[in-house]
Amino acid sequence: MRLEPIEVRSRDEYRGSQEPVQFLWRGEWYTVARVLDRWFEGRMDSTRLPMRYFRVETSEGKRFILRHHEFFTAWSLVAPESEKAQ
Repeated sequence: MRLEPIEVRSRDEYRGSQEPVQFLWRGEWYTVARVLDRWFEGRMDSTRLPMRYFRVETSEGKRFILRHHEFFTAWSLVAPESEKAQ
């Protein structure tokens, strides 16, 4: 899995970085039309840092997996296998 750093605008109603609304990847802004799935990693294991994942679909119909690293408050995108979005 290759991760690329991204900038994210998120819905911050009751906690910071709650849900992605837009993200900047490789110089282009994408608008999240819907969140298809979400999951957590590392919450029950004290040796792993907590991260949240979002599988999203953009308004153009492209699908991406975004990851929010809670300790560093950093967002990244799981780079598609090919250079084109899935």
